[in-house]
Amino acid sequence: MLDDRKRRVDPFSPPGVTEEMLTPEYWLERTAGAEELLLTKTGLDDLNNRTFQIMKEQGWQHDLYQLEEFPTELSRAELLAIIAAYSGPGVFPAQPCYNQQGRPITESEREAVLARANLAGIPPAIRVKFGLLLRREDLRAFPTEDLAVPSPDLIDHDLFQLTSLSPNSPVAVLHHSTDGRWSYVQSTIYRGWLRSDSIAITAQRAELFDFLRRDSFLTVSGAWVETEPNPFDRRISNLKYQMGDQLPLAEPAEIPDSIPAGHPHGQAPIGNYVIKVPVRDETGALKFKLALIRRRNDLQAGYLPYTRANLLRQAFKMLGERYGWGGSFGRRDCSRFVLDIYRSVGVILPRDANRQEVGTAGRLIRFSGSVAARKKQLAQLAAGDPLYLKGHVMVYLGRVQGKDYVIHDGAGYAVRKQTGKIKAVTVHGVFVMELEQLLTSGKQSYLEALTIGRSFK
Repeated sequence: MLDDRKRRVDPFSPPGVTEEMLTPEYWLERTAGAEELLLTKTGLDDLNNRTFQIMKEQGWQHDLYQLEEFPTELSRAELLAIIAAYSGPGVFPAQPCYNQQGRPITESEREAVLARANLAGIPPAIRVKFGLLLRREDLRAFPTEDLAVPSPDLIDHDLFQLTSLSPNSPVAVLHHSTDGRWSYVQSTIYRGWLRSDSIAITAQRAELFDFLRRDSFLTVSGAWVETEPNPFDRRISNLKYQMGDQLPLAEPAEIPDSIPAGHPHGQAPIGNYVIKVPVRDETGALKFKLALIRRRNDLQAGYLPYTRANLLRQAFKMLGERYGWGGSFGRRDCSRFVLDIYRSVGVILPRDANRQEVGTAGRLIRFSGSVAARKKQLAQLAAGDPLYLKGHVMVYLGRVQGKDYVIHDGAGYAVRKQTGKIKAVTVHGVFVMELEQLLTSGKQSYLEALTIGRSFK
């Protein structure tokens, strides 16, 4: 093995990052007990239940909701309070906003979006419906596909974008827009507006959770996978799943010789897994179909074992992927990067970085003081643990020759030139860097900005 000082610096990475550092194997060699199991299934269940409880105690239940406990009825006042948090008139961006054409959003357009939310049409009592999401969809703050960006050149920062939800996500449907094209929903990780035609409604809430709790399921362990194209049923064709998504498997007795069953040009299951996927019938009701997904995809039977080795392997599968605010562009942002890594080993986390930071179970390390003090505090954590600063989260990799390294889905960093001037470097993707690297503002290092470190066990 080459001495670290003789390794070649990667020309496209921040200072101090070598080509070898861009592989999980490099960090696994330096991580004690990397393959040791951190928690058993019982331990994971206990950890997740404690996180749900902490979120509830903090009043953040709607940011991590056990939907099996969601009420079947709401009053008008209760629903208005729920909607007001992210989608009410009081949270419509106050600053000037621009649409996808770079034109300022007018007051009349603002009023039209708010009117479409149909808040005046909420009845005194609401009967909650439940459904499954059919495909990956953006969850919006308001019932519109139009962008609301803070300036014409910041099209990647849509103020209406809350997050994205995966196929098979259960949702409680609470309300509809004036035209019926949008539904206001509570999901496990968030609440907001979804396109109504992306949801299949069931008469029995238990049907959702019986489907999602099947003992036989796959976990997406790659960055992305998709079902095989099916020209005879577009509803099950090229469905996109991301890391951590669960795919319920069909029972052997359910699997025909071809899909669609008996079709002369249907695809045989040979070389594939057969999974069950939700679809809508002509009335919008929930039905299930069989779809094919290649065995050679990066998939895991059940969850990946919860080890530090798997946390690092998962993180590096997203190296180089573009940053996507709230799941924009079919990608991830910093907190979803961490969420998906941990979902793949069975750890349930809230969606947002600030909720992960202070609303979860597990060991907590607070950062304070000088750089030297912070490095001592950092030594209490290990590879795979998340590190938080205001509005951002990273994954710790380890220490090499006194320097600490992280991998994260971030905007960039800054370097100090020989002249003393600070130069901001844009990344907007998943990358490896020294923790001592400057923030893009140049005012302090990432290390100096750390607030909390977590160990979920």
